[in-house]
Amino acid sequence: MKKYIDRLLIVAFGSILLVGCENAEPTIFETPDGFIQMVSSTGSVGEDSPTEFVSTVVFGGPKTTTDITVNYTVTSSDPARYTVNPSSGTVTIPAGEFTADIAIQPIDNFDVDGDVQVTIALSPDSSRPIGVGGDGLVSASKVVTIIDNDCPIDIASFVGTYSVSENFTDGPNSPSGLSDFFTEAYQMEMALDPNDVSGTKVVLTNSAGFNTYINDGTIMSFDTCNGRVSFDAGFPTVALFRTFVYTASSYNENTFVIQCTGPLSTFGEYQFTLTKQ
Repeated sequence: MKKYIDRLLIVAFGSILLVGCENAEPTIFETPDGFIQMVSSTGSVGEDSPTEFVSTVVFGGPKTTTDITVNYTVTSSDPARYTVNPSSGTVTIPAGEFTADIAIQPIDNFDVDGDVQVTIALSPDSSRPIGVGGDGLVSASKVVTIIDNDCPIDIASFVGTYSVSENFTDGPNSPSGLSDFFTEAYQMEMALDPNDVSGTKVVLTNSAGFNTYINDGTIMSFDTCNGRVSFDAGFPTVALFRTFVYTASSYNENTFVIQCTGPLSTFGEYQFTLTKQ
């Protein structure tokens, strides 16, 4: 950044020569008081980012003894997708300093509403000319893309009865499963989570007449953009035996097959598959 600011200072003390065509007259921009610009013209941030996305405004000019006022506007097709800090439309570069920040905080909603572009534009009524060299064109604005983290899923289609296939996939216990060792039978029911506003969660219960495989009332969530599943209370306990700290999971929206694989304590690699009947 120091080299970058030093370069801007050199530009500010002199002038910028822009040549349009080979034989065109040069256009000279005089900026004796310096100018302000955005550090970059584009950027992106995930909708579920826990931290603000910071866009830096830079002053190119000699060190000042007074604050520099920078006015700006923030526009997009959906202002409900983010908040702006500061929200006043004005940010101050303190006396003797060369930068100030404008922050965008995405709002993580539960809608499949696509990406949205947010434009931060420096305003001509700021206390210094805007854009590189004060020409008002280059680096006078920045476009930040907020990336949607919600993908569509027909969660109601997962409601139903599921057979349970489970077994150790390697080691001395392979290919047997817990049902073999405990002489048990497993079958699960999936219902919509009545408290879910995201449309991605189901409640698991064990079918009547079958042994407990995953505790009744366990809530399973679908990570719809990545094709994975997770359990809201953490890793599930299988067959009242051990917590299954699985390392991979997947679901198929066409076949309604849900699978988790990984080590089951020290007993070896394990896998369960839930298949809708």
